[in-house]
Amino acid sequence: CGGFVGLSTGLQLQRIGRHLAPNLGRRAASGLRGGAAPSRAGGAPPVGRSHAGDATRLGMCSAAAPTPPDLRPLPATMRHVTYTPGCPANEMTLGESPLPPVGENDVLIQVAYSGVGGTDFAQRKGNFNPKPGTPPHQLIMGLEVSGLVAKVGTNVEDFKQGDRVAALLYGGGYAQYAVAPKEQVLEIPECLGLAEGACVPENFWTVWANLFEPAFGNLLECPTDKTLLVHGGAGGIGSTALRLASAFGVRTITTVSSEEKAAAARRFGADVAIDYTQCDFVEAVKEATDGRGADVVLCILGGDYLQRNIDALAPHGRIVQLGLRRGQHVTFDYKSLLHKWGVITGGHLRPRTLAQKHAMRNALREHVLPRWREGTLPTPEVMCVLPLAEAGSAHTILEEGKVVGKVVLDVML
Repeated sequence: CGGFVGLSTGLQLQRIGRHLAPNLGRRAASGLRGGAAPSRAGGAPPVGRSHAGDATRLGMCSAAAPTPPDLRPLPATMRHVTYTPGCPANEMTLGESPLPPVGENDVLIQVAYSGVGGTDFAQRKGNFNPKPGTPPHQLIMGLEVSGLVAKVGTNVEDFKQGDRVAALLYGGGYAQYAVAPKEQVLEIPECLGLAEGACVPENFWTVWANLFEPAFGNLLECPTDKTLLVHGGAGGIGSTALRLASAFGVRTITTVSSEEKAAAARRFGADVAIDYTQCDFVEAVKEATDGRGADVVLCILGGDYLQRNIDALAPHGRIVQLGLRRGQHVTFDYKSLLHKWGVITGGHLRPRTLAQKHAMRNALREHVLPRWREGTLPTPEVMCVLPLAEAGSAHTILEEGKVVGKVVLDVML
């Protein structure tokens, strides 16, 4: 298949930021932050670049830790992104509101960085809305942050003021302060910068639950005997899936749309990268697996991809569906799934219970944090860092399919 793509040495990644991984970031930031941030959330993204060699250094933990920001006295109000559901990206603005209340089981975080994901722009478009009765601070966009613990509730014992943490939120991430239940807060190991920490909650909670829990992908059972197919291996979810699966010994295959993204996917851990614009990925997967197919397929597309995923599935394989970008209504040949004794599963992160998210947080503590500390799991890759006021540019990058790794917002600018 002419669509198999090798690693390109010319790939460059956009990066700025004071709190990327050790030994990287400060020099890139110095020439990129002149002047005040614009008042609207549009505008062009920064153009700072670092070469792929820097990405290699970024990928593993180092003994040195980046300098954290200072913990500030709590103000009465905070800045945050506001939007009208259905608005275009360039119409998001900055507003001001009181700090969120802190319950007895909550952790208040002075936000350093906020991760940007597909759910965010779906919410901006009015397609993914908070439930009626949601507290005002959770109506603010953003489901993941990193920063310093500013205050803890009376029942919180795991965290204290000043701790470096990442948190999975119900909303409120595009703001200077965010509150999360203690069960959804994860300490950031010394070897990760805060910008990298903002890449963890949505991606790692989601991927762990859907690929490694027994009811879903079950990759913890005999991982070295399995092959994983990931659609979109250059993005946030895809790159996380490749990194985690490879660290556990799973053979990984991914589909991408260009040679540049194939190079990134190989860097993230893909054993085989298939350019689906050049060949049929089903045939390419069969070729790469000697006709057997993939044991697990991670798909964010849905629609007409379902039948093709079944065709690429190994006997007793599992299709894990995380998104439906190509449509939620589909007709497929059920008999082809039965002939393979296959399973279709998957689900969203947000509807899971607090107890389930707590269990996933603890699984990351057990299986992921030690690997970062040991240097056996590459750290998340930050594609670019934009000021909070340029959240619209971040959404545009995602909507145009330009993401390689993760886009984060610098809330401190």
